[in-house]
Amino acid sequence: MTDTTDITRLVRFTAVGLDELVQAKNQGFKGEITHVAAGTARYDPSGAEVALKDERQRVAIVDYEDLGGGGLRIAALFDGALEYEIGEFGFYLATGTLLAVFSQAGVLQTYKSAQARVLQRFTLDISPLPTDSVTVVVGSENLNVLLTDEIAQLATASVDNMARHLGLLFRVIGLEAK
Repeated sequence: MTDTTDITRLVRFTAVGLDELVQAKNQGFKGEITHVAAGTARYDPSGAEVALKDERQRVAIVDYEDLGGGGLRIAALFDGALEYEIGEFGFYLATGTLLAVFSQAGVLQTYKSAQARVLQRFTLDISPLPTDSVTVVVGSENLNVLLTDEIAQLATASVDNMARHLGLLFRVIGLEAK
């Protein structure tokens, strides 16, 4: 079971995360979003969180796309032998500070079984954050999963090109046989 649906997530930015971004911006730096964590708790975030309530796994971001207008699409791959219900997601800065939380009281987001890899994509609206205060750092396992439309178009063009060449080949073979 691999979840690849692109769901726009409404996240609650944390006070500690916002404070760190403001301090970094005032010093001429940007906060770097580097990890996404998953946990089992199901609650409505308040913004006062400093950590997920029941974190089970934290992974490096595997891909991201800047959508412009304050939108970021981030992908995280949860794999390994762990098995757990996912009720909360957290977005962490390179310093380990929790920047944002997504959870809903009583709502199961997805399930991570021991044999499965869960690819979770998020569309984050970072427009409430200070302008140019955040960037995304992709970990070492870059899947380019957010380029699927472009890859599909290239594959379609390649197959169409091969079909034209085969048609041409069959015409040449037919002409040579006469």
